[in-house]
Amino acid sequence: MNILFLTAYRLTDKDTREKINEDSRRFLKWDEDCKGMSPLKRFTRCCREQEFRNVLRFRFVNGSPVAKLIGKIGFLFSPADKSVEIMGDIKGGLLVSHRFSAIFPKKAGKNLRVGPGVVIGRNGNDFPIIGNNVYIAANSTVIGGIKIGDNVIIGAGSVVTKDVPSNSVVVGNPARVIRPIEEKDLEEIT
Repeated sequence: MNILFLTAYRLTDKDTREKINEDSRRFLKWDEDCKGMSPLKRFTRCCREQEFRNVLRFRFVNGSPVAKLIGKIGFLFSPADKSVEIMGDIKGGLLVSHRFSAIFPKKAGKNLRVGPGVVIGRNGNDFPIIGNNVYIAANSTVIGGIKIGDNVIIGAGSVVTKDVPSNSVVVGNPARVIRPIEEKDLEEIT
């Protein structure tokens, strides 16, 4: 693990550190060996993974000036993947599980999960606003000044250009609601 990442983590502002802690918790959610780990140990474990470093780069760039500088130096030795671009106001619990995505919401709530090849972006000057507990599956596109509610699953290959209500599963091109969220779905999105 790059000691520079650890230094940047410790020197960043409290809000950014809390988001990083939520990101690492979410990243290791399905890893039984990591249950009960301290935030620092989770962070150290996650820094080994390319997918996590993509999110970490985003957090450091938007964190304190000291963390931004030290993080940039750290990425010289353990680079993040340039095939993932992230911008916007995104709460903690961000999970980008694969590479090759462009994630540019105006705002996104907690626990946003993004699959490979996802594009979240603008149409004109309008960017999407995404709620809490949203999973956007592989090769989906979410564009424009639309609102995605809380507890939403967007199926693979969907094209979303209109608002999506909370507690729903949407699929298709154009995307349409196919059913409400069920209890078994909540494990995937929280």
